[in-house]
Amino acid sequence: MSNSNLARLFLLGAIWGTSFLLMRIAAPALGPLLTSFLRALLGGAALLAVARMRRVDFAWRRNAKAYLVIGLFNTAIPFSLFAWSALYIPSAYMATMNSLAPVFTAVFGFLLLGERMTLMRLGAFVLGLAGVGVLVGVGPTAVTLHVALGVLAAIGAAVCYGYAATYTRMKAGGIPSLAAAAGSQLAASAALLPLALTDVPHALAAWTPTSVLAVTVLGLVCTGVAYAIFFHLIAAEGASKAITVTFLVPATASIWAWLLLGEPITPGTVAGISVVLCATAMALGLVEKWKSLRAQNRA
Repeated sequence: MSNSNLARLFLLGAIWGTSFLLMRIAAPALGPLLTSFLRALLGGAALLAVARMRRVDFAWRRNAKAYLVIGLFNTAIPFSLFAWSALYIPSAYMATMNSLAPVFTAVFGFLLLGERMTLMRLGAFVLGLAGVGVLVGVGPTAVTLHVALGVLAAIGAAVCYGYAATYTRMKAGGIPSLAAAAGSQLAASAALLPLALTDVPHALAAWTPTSVLAVTVLGLVCTGVAYAIFFHLIAAEGASKAITVTFLVPATASIWAWLLLGEPITPGTVAGISVVLCATAMALGLVEKWKSLRAQNRA
């Protein structure tokens, strides 16, 4: 990876790491559904502006179903699940569950695309769940019903990301990536609008300038700018290199939350994150690539 793109990768990791912190600030004041709606709407608007400048063809009628399905499973549902879980679990927990997305992508690849379920991928699935158990069991937050449900909600978001990635491969391969990103965000905001209205009374009573700033940054920067950087990395370096940002997000999320919210980083936090990231590396095939490189170097 070139130095400039390596810098973009670390910047992307820092940006996406802040998204969990910002949800912890915005969701209690604005409500999970309104937070998710505003994030999708602002992110979609930013991406639409970039796409228009680049004269990207959206082919709205032909791609409407793809935009809607991707919007639901890559944005509306997971954003809402993460925003709800932000009411009860630390940023590090959410970021770690987010890192399971490649593991569930491998599972859906097996179920929907007939890809071979290797022992490595099966081991990644089991190890990923074990990592969640370690994080929740010995992490800094006492296990209550709400904490357990928050963790399950965050895992559900990762499942949605896994399905969305597989669906995109199946049905949206011919759609320009920037069009898919902008179109799906706007479709998600449309789907979330009627649900978000239920949070308006609470938001009117509980909003703060900080929560409004948080959701604005969450939408424009953590969604709009971040997606633009991510798709640039995919175009310039390939998806396999771009997806390695997954390994940066839990650490940056933990550091941001420690600095700004006082969330503790304990040995249990580090242990749980480490186990989940090992599972992610296995699911992405990085372990096999590392073994292959070692064999080539020995030869």
